[in-house]
Amino acid sequence: MMITRSKKNKTTFTTNPQTSSSFDGLPLDLVIEILGRFPIKSIARFLLVSKLWATIIHSRDFIESFPLGSCSSQPRFLIAFSGLDIKKGTHYAKEDWYFFSSSFLSRSSCSLPPVYRSHYVKGLLCIGSGREQFIVNPTSGKSIALPRVRTRRRTTKSFFGYDQVNDEYKVLCLTEALSGLHAEEPSSQHQVFTLGAKKKSWRIVECSIPHRPCSSGVCIDGFIYYAAKTGSQRSLMRFDSRSEEFHLITRVPSEIVLSKDQYSHAMIINYQGKVAIPTKTSTYTFDVWVMDQNAEERKWLKKLTFSVEPWKSACRFIYFKGITQTGEFIMAPYSYDSENVYVALYNHYTDTLRKVKVQVSADFNFKPNLPGIFFSDYIECVRFL
Repeated sequence: MMITRSKKNKTTFTTNPQTSSSFDGLPLDLVIEILGRFPIKSIARFLLVSKLWATIIHSRDFIESFPLGSCSSQPRFLIAFSGLDIKKGTHYAKEDWYFFSSSFLSRSSCSLPPVYRSHYVKGLLCIGSGREQFIVNPTSGKSIALPRVRTRRRTTKSFFGYDQVNDEYKVLCLTEALSGLHAEEPSSQHQVFTLGAKKKSWRIVECSIPHRPCSSGVCIDGFIYYAAKTGSQRSLMRFDSRSEEFHLITRVPSEIVLSKDQYSHAMIINYQGKVAIPTKTSTYTFDVWVMDQNAEERKWLKKLTFSVEPWKSACRFIYFKGITQTGEFIMAPYSYDSENVYVALYNHYTDTLRKVKVQVSADFNFKPNLPGIFFSDYIECVRFL
């Protein structure tokens, strides 16, 4: 018998020298480095080589190290479109979602029902459509339908988080009674689904803070942050993906206008590891408010104000879509045509703007005025291949 080890997590694999190849005898760290430099389509085929290879590819060591050799200095974001017509000969087959990556030039498709909410965390998307929730790997185009949320209530919001300590993805779904939709303190119910858990069902978690979500969510270091109405005021809520506890962090002052996009929810972003709220003050001017967590009393600071009006003739953007890992703000137009798919990246340090064209195959024909959804800090993911 032959044993190989990972120095990082002490993962041990035992192979039989009579049935294994010489590749199986290499140190695990070296095997992971070799496999990590292959494209995702090759990785999917490698799953069929042997049980040992499948075990290595599904290991946490490999998942967290993939892909190797990527250039982290380049902007990484994912753009998703729904309602495209893909040309097949003289016929058109309508599909729902298509994913394009600017940095890895990957392209995949996934058939889903109408989407109301979408969240990106660590390579995966959580897409919500009422009581139906889906986990999507945009790299492979595969999706997993979660059990329907068991409730007679109205599903208001769902959020997506990752517990890095236990390596668990969790979906948080908030529902409220129909009688509480317009009340000051709606009767809310909160349910959690853990991906990969033995018990594949939603679990009710307790929350002593009546609130109604009114923004998108962002996961930072295992915590899901989102803005919510708490009685007559607005507050920043936090859900701990590990302990599954809710906390009211601080009030959101009235001078912070929760701007809404075409999907009718305000945006919360990760700004250099801190919670931030971008607000649109005019057609081309934006404020970015950052929560100061180091002070004894948490405060919101207006980090910066910037305008992209000087470039309005070159870029038809009007929406703030997020921020890259390098700190550039992602700006995008409300709609696209098949000849001009791009995002604009604004660098507030140098007051410069550059356009990044998204490579789209000629086989994809866009409908007029098609909006796109953006997810920043996108990485290729080998989970759920």
